[in-house]
Amino acid sequence: MPDEDGPGPVERAGALRELLAEHRDRGERERRLAEPVVAALESAGFFRMMVPRAFGGAEHELAVIVDATAELAKGDPSAAWAVMILGCGDWLTAQYPDAAQREVFGDDPDTRVCQVLTPKATARHEGDRWRVSGRWAPASGCRHSRWAMLGVALDEPGGPAAWALVPIEELVVRDTWHTLGMRATGSELLVGEDLAIPEHRLLRTRAVLDGRAEHRHSARLRTALVPTLLTCLLGPVLGMAEAALEHVLAQAEHRSVPFTTYRRLSDSTAVQLALAEATAKTDVARTTAHALAAEVDGAADRGVLPDRLRRARMRLRAAHAVRECREAVDVLVDAYGAGALADSDPLNRLLRDVQTATRHAVANPAVNAEIYGRAVLGLDPAITEMV
Repeated sequence: MPDEDGPGPVERAGALRELLAEHRDRGERERRLAEPVVAALESAGFFRMMVPRAFGGAEHELAVIVDATAELAKGDPSAAWAVMILGCGDWLTAQYPDAAQREVFGDDPDTRVCQVLTPKATARHEGDRWRVSGRWAPASGCRHSRWAMLGVALDEPGGPAAWALVPIEELVVRDTWHTLGMRATGSELLVGEDLAIPEHRLLRTRAVLDGRAEHRHSARLRTALVPTLLTCLLGPVLGMAEAALEHVLAQAEHRSVPFTTYRRLSDSTAVQLALAEATAKTDVARTTAHALAAEVDGAADRGVLPDRLRRARMRLRAAHAVRECREAVDVLVDAYGAGALADSDPLNRLLRDVQTATRHAVANPAVNAEIYGRAVLGLDPAITEMV
């Protein structure tokens, strides 16, 4: 792990930008991060950002995580996404009993935990174990992980949801990730047959959502679940939008506007307005991400769990920031022209990646608006417990 007195995570991320870009094509072809990328990310400490300090981790503030993953995304969005997703797996693992944390982090704080949190199988209680068979996808970063966190419904009255920690070697990874964008995340299908889950490796979802997990080692690990995950998600998406803006600005003196008298994009009023609009959108997204990070971490520092209405509003704001980033890229592509659709143009991959990443289920603007609208009006039942 890098010396804490040396460059911070954002600076280290910037230093990796060239290496990440160098291996980006290989990652797309192989639909997983290239091993030199994984090694560099590990060496720079990016797989420890949300690991408990008690196990050798860094427990960085959310704003630092947002800024660092945004910087990584400028080199390779898939690498940034993997760091973000696997970091969230570390944070979630820190909610488990200490026995589970020691299993996961004890020998190697760089251990990576992929997750599929939606309950996709039923676990039945047998003695001191839970038995489960199922299929879980998409599991981003699973090909670089030693553990998987899998959503299950417990065979109890009401079928409560829980997350089971399973060593990756007990699962079969199926090659199913063939997508428009975010190809190198390797978000494959995991298959498990007759898995035996000890009680200490099963975490009930409701306990985390209600802030009742009892095994967290510091305030930094006591943040609200969904606002934490969504704030982290903003980092890679913001980085994609800012990278697109950088690219169009860099080309503004070199590209013309077809079928006009403008020899440079920079001469066009339409392009000038597009650049201003995209800048405003990315600025709003970054400001929102930092505000959310401060609110989530601040509540944890005070030992307070924001109430459901406040958490629903956080989810609403995060989804709005995600949409601002996607719209910023759309605006830039319109200004740049059809050249953005060529495989050889860097804007092509950013367009594909942002369109894919921003469709993550918890970032859906319409669903998040409905969740907040129902909450603020006091309407029951709620459409999800994931708030």
